Amino acid sequence: MATTNKTQSITFTHGGDTTFVLPDDIMTLSLATQFDDSGVRSGETLDLNVQGSAFDALDLSGNGRVEWDNGADNTTAVHTVDASGLSGGLEYTASGDVQETIMLGGADNGVDVISFTGESSRYGNNGDAIDTLTGFDVLKDTLFIDDRVVQSFDNLDLDNAVFTDEYLSLEDALTLAGDQDSGDAILPVFHGDDLYLYRDSGPEGLDDNDFALKLEEIAGGLNSFFDRQDYISKMAPAPTGPFEDVEVSGITSGTDGVADSFVFGSDGAWQDATITNFELGVDRIDLSQLTGSDGEPLDFGDVHMYPDHELVVNTDAGGHYVSLVGVPKYDPGSPTGELNYAMGPEDFLFV
Repeated sequence: MATTNKTQSITFTHGGDTTFVLPDDIMTLSLATQFDDSGVRSGETLDLNVQGSAFDALDLSGNGRVEWDNGADNTTAVHTVDASGLSGGLEYTASGDVQETIMLGGADNGVDVISFTGESSRYGNNGDAIDTLTGFDVLKDTLFIDDRVVQSFDNLDLDNAVFTDEYLSLEDALTLAGDQDSGDAILPVFHGDDLYLYRDSGPEGLDDNDFALKLEEIAGGLNSFFDRQDYISKMAPAPTGPFEDVEVSGITSGTDGVADSFVFGSDGAWQDATITNFELGVDRIDLSQLTGSDGEPLDFGDVHMYPDHELVVNTDAGGHYVSLVGVPKYDPGSPTGELNYAMGPEDFLFV
């Protein structure tokens, strides 16, 4: 008698820890996150623990961030995770009990953090324990192996990369990698059109317990692996008011716990000022009196943040700095090295 792949669909509108058990006949969980803007801004995360006797595949979509530990004690380890439609990003920990295929969305989805231990993806018996990671974006995602970030020109040894033709067996290709004098480094192994990451985890040479991971449809180059966790948005919820105006000049303080609207006046007194207690998710900055070099009112594109400076506002009088004490920054992945405060357009008042 044929087995029917039954699917259960669930939608979550906010993050937090969630544990539940699926009916015995459910093989696929289709889970969507539909968070409000504040939840998306703050990097709010849905931490899932799901069990089911037939449960074997997880489908993720939506704008909210999801955490899934496939090896957790109170979670059924699934073979397939499809997060290609998850724009909010995935925090995933692989299991050592099943051979996994993890599908990400490449450059088109959120910031993903994927973690493997040496035991969770192994060569096994002729490659039968090797996991597959699809759609990893090197310029935005972060890969951990044994609690250490994979970084190009560090623990990812590009100098000893192995290139083999597809007529060689995978065993022969990885044997060549195992023969390299690479210590604990991770080696890229190109086997025809396929790419593997390999590490000689035990005795010298290829054996069943050596780490091996197959990468498919990778976005970006091998020379760009890095810790991209700062790309995860950590914005506070958008402020809602009602607001009390505070004129910014020199060293300026608002009132703690009160929704302050820090006004940058047309007289320029705000230039090079310091706001000592800006509260994310509570206060805002009022730029409605200012105009740009084109004579038009300012918009969010006129506000910039850089590693060595504070808030920079570009006006018809040039660019001027204002310090926001204690406000964190995160990295949106801008090629110019620009950082963002954990703020968005909703934290400002424009005309």
